[in-house]
Amino acid sequence: MAKQALIPEQQYTRMTTAPVGELIASMAVPNIVTHIITSVYNLADTFFVGQIGTSATAAVGVVFSIVSVLNALGFWVATGGSVLMSQYLGAKKNKEANTVFSTAFCLSFGLGVLVCAGGLAGGAPLMRFLGATDTILPYAQEYGFWILLAAPFTAANTALAQGLRGEGLARQYMVGQMAGGLLNMVLDPLFIFVFHWGVGGAALATAISQAVSWGYMFSFYLRGKTQVKFSVRYLARTGAEYAALLRMGVPSVCRHGCFTIANIALNTVAGGWGDAAIAAMSVTGRLQTLANGIAMGLNQGAQPVIGYANGMNNQKRVRQAYFFMLKFSTLVMVGLGAAAIGFAPQLIGIFRDDAEVIRIGAGALRMVCVCLPFLNCINCCTTLFQITGNPLPSSTIILVRTLLFYLPLQFGLPQLWDLAGVQAAAPLADVLAACVALPMALRYLQKKAAQNQ
Repeated sequence: MAKQALIPEQQYTRMTTAPVGELIASMAVPNIVTHIITSVYNLADTFFVGQIGTSATAAVGVVFSIVSVLNALGFWVATGGSVLMSQYLGAKKNKEANTVFSTAFCLSFGLGVLVCAGGLAGGAPLMRFLGATDTILPYAQEYGFWILLAAPFTAANTALAQGLRGEGLARQYMVGQMAGGLLNMVLDPLFIFVFHWGVGGAALATAISQAVSWGYMFSFYLRGKTQVKFSVRYLARTGAEYAALLRMGVPSVCRHGCFTIANIALNTVAGGWGDAAIAAMSVTGRLQTLANGIAMGLNQGAQPVIGYANGMNNQKRVRQAYFFMLKFSTLVMVGLGAAAIGFAPQLIGIFRDDAEVIRIGAGALRMVCVCLPFLNCINCCTTLFQITGNPLPSSTIILVRTLLFYLPLQFGLPQLWDLAGVQAAAPLADVLAACVALPMALRYLQKKAAQNQ
């Protein structure tokens, strides 16, 4: 695994000349495995906490908004750095690649520190703002404490992961995430049922796992096993450099920021039907994340290929990588969605043996599964724009999906369809946003093809 990182020219040749499908597949497999492991250990929290009670399960969904904020901030700088890094590597500008990675890593860790401090200071009012009811609040505070303490590692993990993926080292990223994920699945039952630490034990297990993943991935940079190097000496020194990095990461902060807004809106509206509704929608969201993560693994396998090709101005290769990504990830989503529709009640029941939670969750999961291909289309289109250095259209698609479609549907449909409106809002927003995103992506590719003729 280290050999590729030690021979930059060999890695460059592979990334710029190997057949697109073969190259994407080789990097997608570690990403897919990583997403499965990450989703499974997130689901492990939901599963083990579900043994405590419905309100505890709902608390995980409430605190997940904090995780979304961390992801928003972490991916903002990490993805911006990764986009620039891939392009610099494609153009053989290794010094600039070192700068953007080192800057992204330090910024993401610092933002995690700010979230930790702000979240701990927010206390109970913050948890209520995120959607906690009186019965959920104690669990949310207990769970959120350890999640917030681990915030710097959680945010910085995104920079490390994006850095490894950006230069095509998906296997190293996979092992780092697997180490943390497997540790979390071992510690969860130990802390909850053996030490009797409840939901706080589940959160502590997650915090330790994040720190272990961080340490493992960071060790590659400390030992010089990567093409891109980390050092505080490489930190950006001009405002223009920071502005370029943050500008490229705007779609990521929009994506995760909008997810946070959507999650708070969902918890607020679903709370009208009690803790069971919040718990059911939380479990549904985690299962959707698992399915979407598998498709995103394929998309992330395409990201460095598109980045290198765009850095070389090889638009034919960009186009090939995009359509390979779109076609195969859509097929994956169709297959996963069809399977989950047939076993929706059983899947929800794994995490909470509560008839009301299963009833609400199964209905929501089936609606989500029908529209998974549309969500995948949105992800592919935003990925194309962001990796090719076009953050504005990528951000526009994300904002349109949440602000123009999702929020009005989430607050409006329940007035017409009762609980079914809560369940249907997100899937319908995905369909509408995909109808906006795909024509934008196709027009962009046609324009670039015409410019290169």
